[in-house]
Amino acid sequence: MTDKIATIGEFLAAGNTEFQVFDLGRRLSQISVETFAAIEHQQQPHPFPLAHHAHLAILFRHKSSPQQDYLWFLKFPLDERGLLNVAARDQYLEYVVSALGQQLTDALTKEQEEQLKHNPYLFTPSETQRAALHAHISTQRQAAPSQYFDTTFDYLMGKHDDWQHIGVQGLHDCAARLMNLPELATAITEHYTNYAPTVQRYLAEALEQHSIPAKLRDFYLNELTEANETRALYALRALASMSNDKRVQKAVMTLLKQPIDANILTVVGARLWPTLQNEELLRLYLERIAELQQTWFQALFEDAVSLPELRPLVLRKIAQNDISIEVKQQLLKLKTQQAS
Repeated sequence: MTDKIATIGEFLAAGNTEFQVFDLGRRLSQISVETFAAIEHQQQPHPFPLAHHAHLAILFRHKSSPQQDYLWFLKFPLDERGLLNVAARDQYLEYVVSALGQQLTDALTKEQEEQLKHNPYLFTPSETQRAALHAHISTQRQAAPSQYFDTTFDYLMGKHDDWQHIGVQGLHDCAARLMNLPELATAITEHYTNYAPTVQRYLAEALEQHSIPAKLRDFYLNELTEANETRALYALRALASMSNDKRVQKAVMTLLKQPIDANILTVVGARLWPTLQNEELLRLYLERIAELQQTWFQALFEDAVSLPELRPLVLRKIAQNDISIEVKQQLLKLKTQQAS
């Protein structure tokens, strides 16, 4: 590391590249270059921690060869406040500088490829994460979708029933373009019950990664209350991008006012966590997770306090004794367990 280059952002800038940063952990979220710089300097916590790690995709291209993209998938540890472990980041940069020098976008030799493969901070994204990212990028650039788009589009429109050949990437290509395809949003509401259950599931996983139009929001809100438990779970995931919508928050409030299973609570905490910035929703969420077994409570509580948006709200409730007896009992068990 030199005195001049101390961060990944500075390294990419010094390599004469243009770059974008995405978080893939909870749902696809773009992080501005300015915010990423603040995260790297520990001036603010990483906004989307998952299991105390940041799961990043960094897309870059050399300014002199803008047609050639490069992608890094990186996983860095975070402390309990969500601040980046800079020692891990520094070690990653040392690996890269050792393997590549300043020639970020040159063709790699076999020796360089081997060096980079043994980097402990790389991670392999899931099929869903990769599909969501590629669909977002192609839509953002107004580029053509993948080869799976047409077949998937026709299936969702109800023009054929050969669902086994539509592909996860095709579903994400469609989901990423829904805001500009009102006819497709309408078709989904009309044909949804005819889709194969597997398609219903993967469609929900695609929709949670991208913005959806009001027509689909209303459709899935109805599914949340009228459909069976499995389809209600899919509906909740499909609504993840609408967490700040008042109708969605009201629906989550209704859910949390009654005992619900751990799967629903996990989706609320992991995908719709912005809803929990509402004090009443957060109170209900803590009460509901306190009804679960200790291992479930511990996992969901620790996940909530790892989120920068929720951590101060949860800790304030505890400090002000604004929690139920059941939550207190679970926290006492947790404290006792950690002390032993």
